[in-house]
Amino acid sequence: MFNVKIKTSDFIHIMVTNRCNRRCPFCFDENRKFGKDITRENYLKILNKAKENNIKEVCILGGEPLLHPDIVWICKTCKEYGFKTVITTNYAKPEVLKECDKYLDSINISYYNQKDLPDQKDYNADISLSALIYKGRFDNQKDLDNFIDQYKDRFHLRLATLEPTPRFPKELCDVSEFLDTLEYDEKISLFGQIEADVYRGVTIKRHDISLPKFEQPFSFNGHVNGDYDRSWTDRYQTEERGKVEYSSPIGNIRSYEEYDAIAKKLHKIYIYDQEDYVVGVLYNKSTNKYIMVDQYRYGIDRHNTEFPGGSKDYLEDPYDAWIREVKEETGYNLKKQNVKILGSFYQNVGNSKGKAYIFYGETENQELGTPNREEFEHIKIVEMDSSELDQYVSSNYYLMTQFVYSKYKAKQYEK
Repeated sequence: MFNVKIKTSDFIHIMVTNRCNRRCPFCFDENRKFGKDITRENYLKILNKAKENNIKEVCILGGEPLLHPDIVWICKTCKEYGFKTVITTNYAKPEVLKECDKYLDSINISYYNQKDLPDQKDYNADISLSALIYKGRFDNQKDLDNFIDQYKDRFHLRLATLEPTPRFPKELCDVSEFLDTLEYDEKISLFGQIEADVYRGVTIKRHDISLPKFEQPFSFNGHVNGDYDRSWTDRYQTEERGKVEYSSPIGNIRSYEEYDAIAKKLHKIYIYDQEDYVVGVLYNKSTNKYIMVDQYRYGIDRHNTEFPGGSKDYLEDPYDAWIREVKEETGYNLKKQNVKILGSFYQNVGNSKGKAYIFYGETENQELGTPNREEFEHIKIVEMDSSELDQYVSSNYYLMTQFVYSKYKAKQYEK
C-alpha cells in the first residue's frame, strides 16, 4: 500500500525566515539558530524555479513567517505568480496575518494552546488548526476528544505525531501505545510516504511509524539562501548560534541556552569553534622513508615529531588542504592521484564539531622543494624507515599520531 515512488510534486515549501518567537525543542528546522530572512532576490529566484517545474502550490514556512519584514509582499508576489498560496504560522502577529489574508488561499495555524485564535468569518482564506501529539500532550483519549470537540466546528483540524530528533528523542515522540487503542474511521497513505489514521473525521499523520525509505521526499523545498531542492539540510555552516564569549586567532568560545525536553529546563552550553584538521602519513618511495615534521607545540610546551598536517579552511576540499599542508611544512609537492583518504573522525564531540581527515600520500621526489611556513613555525624534517616509525609511534603519547598510524596500518598502505 505504501510502497509508492514519488517522482514529481506539485507543491513547494519555502522557508522565508529562520527566526521564530518560540523555542520548541521538537522543531525540525535545522537552521533555526541562524535568524536569517530570505531576500526578495532569493525569493523570486525560488518562485521562478518553481514555475519551471510546474509547481502549482506554495507553502510559506519559517521559523515564523509573520516575523519576516516583507511577509505581505511575499504573499502578494506568490499570488501574482499564479500559485495557490498557503502559509503556516503560530499566529504570532494577528494584524500582519490579516494584511496577508487577501493574498492567501489557506492559513494553517500551529496550535500551542493559544487563547486568541482568529474567526473564520473575518478571513477570506480557509483556516486550518494543526496540533502535535506527543508524550504529555494529547496523549490520552480524553484530551484528544476535548480538543476535537472544542475546535471541529471552527477550523479544519490537522493532527500529527513527531519523528524523533536528537533534541526530542523517541521516548517523548512515541505515543503509538495510546494511538493504537483508538477506533479509526480508516487508515490512509499521504503521498505514498506518510501513514495516517482518520479519527472522528480528523487525519492524524503518523510520523512515529517507520515506513520504507524513498528515493526522494514528496515535495520541493526553497531555502532562505535561495537554494531549491528536496532536502532540509543545514545551509549556513559558516555561522553559529550563541554569544561569542571569547575570540582568539585559534577559535571562538560561544555560549547559548538549550532546552532539554526530558529534564524540562534550559542548560547553558559552551562550544569551541574548532576548525577541521587534515593530517596524514607521507611516504617517499625513492628513499623508502616516512616524512615526519618536528616542531614546537605550545599546548605541551615542547617539540613534537608528528605526521604533517594542519587546519583546513572552511570551503577547502580536505584533499587539497592536506596537499597544501604537506607543501607548506615539508616542501614536497603531492599529486592528488597519489593521495588516499584513510578515514575521518570528530576531534571532540563534547564541545566542538571540528573534524579530522586522515590521508596517506606517496612521493618519488629526490629533493625537497621550498616550504611555505608561517613565521612562527620552526619545523625540521625527520625521516624514518618502517622499524623506526613503529618504535617512535609506540613510545609517543600524542593521540593523533597513534590514531593516524593505526588507521594507516589497518588500511595496509605501508610499502
